[in-house]
Amino acid sequence: MRIALIFVFFYTTLFGLTLEESLELALQNSPKSMISKSNVKYNELKKDEASSAYHPTLDAGFEYKELEKTTAFSFSPTHNYNLSLKYNLFRGFTDSSTIDSKEAEIMSARLESKAVVADLKLDVIVAYTNYLKAQKLIVSQEAEFASLTKQYDDTNNRYEQGIIAKNDLLMIDVERLKSEQALIKAKSDFVVAKSALENIIATKISKDETISDFDASVDEVTNIEELQEEMMHNRSEIKAMMFKSKSLVAQRDAVEGRYLPSVDLLARYDLNDKERKSGTNIVQPKDQTTYSVNISWNLYSGGKDFAAQKALLEKDNQQNYELNQLKLDLASQLTKAYQDLIVAKSAKVVAKKAKESAEENYRITADRYSYGDVDTLTLLVSQTSLTQATNADNNAYYNLYVAYKTLRRVVAE
Repeated sequence: MRIALIFVFFYTTLFGLTLEESLELALQNSPKSMISKSNVKYNELKKDEASSAYHPTLDAGFEYKELEKTTAFSFSPTHNYNLSLKYNLFRGFTDSSTIDSKEAEIMSARLESKAVVADLKLDVIVAYTNYLKAQKLIVSQEAEFASLTKQYDDTNNRYEQGIIAKNDLLMIDVERLKSEQALIKAKSDFVVAKSALENIIATKISKDETISDFDASVDEVTNIEELQEEMMHNRSEIKAMMFKSKSLVAQRDAVEGRYLPSVDLLARYDLNDKERKSGTNIVQPKDQTTYSVNISWNLYSGGKDFAAQKALLEKDNQQNYELNQLKLDLASQLTKAYQDLIVAKSAKVVAKKAKESAEENYRITADRYSYGDVDTLTLLVSQTSLTQATNADNNAYYNLYVAYKTLRRVVAE
């Protein structure tokens, strides 16, 4: 694993980090992923613990006894070593019900782990696209700053020649300084976006690392009614809660088993300190092996078992309420995600057209400004519009992909 991670890091250093590699790194390194895997392992071990009820138990002991008053058949002081082997033959089906409960909890933990992985993947996609948007924002701000710097130099020459007024030069200078500040802000946002991606994939990205762009095209989706049906059938959180309910039912069965008798088979070997006789009769052999069958039946436990059953029933009711609330929350999430996708699709179309118009408008305005046909303010407005349209187009491109992936996450893993 370590060699593999080193290879991944080396690969990304050479060729640039990709979205697929980011997803892989997150699944390998993220504490969230590790916690969910550990939770599954924990529940598997708890099942092994419950299964041990079907195995015999072996105990070794030492007993020292000193009596204040002795009789003809008691001795003091005395001690013995003992070894006992016990096997449970019947415990009111409590053991099998407990194992059923643990198996249901394992399935629930596995399904919850799938949900964690799905959420983690979406987090990576959001962080990765934010990184790309921040990267492209720097490019557009650099282009704007370079353009305004050139315009300032050209305008300064025309001002020195007495062609234009000083206020036109100052107007461009103000916009140039604003653009420089916007560029500083864009670089700062990029650092934050990079840190967020590092946090998700739990891996440092080198300072000169580049990350690769990807095809952010999306597929068509069906109507919301079909999506809701798919969501209710696929969401692992719903299935996980159903298995939790099964676990609670099995736990109630385990408690109910306490009302039945328990049967144990016992073999015990005792090694006493010495053999003792009374006349010709042996009253304490040197060693002794005992075999017994013990049957016990608890008739009253102070209401503990009844209270435990009622508590589990109440827990099951709570689980049902939580399941209903989850379904309501998911339906609301689906509606929002579906509408967000519709808006994102429209925004992408509008942003693309707006960018094309802004590019053409700036080209024409810049040409006319060079001939003195338009004023400085018109030029600056066209420059600002171009930068805003470029940023909006970049953001809309990735926002649509995130909206689509969010919808798919709401519907299924």
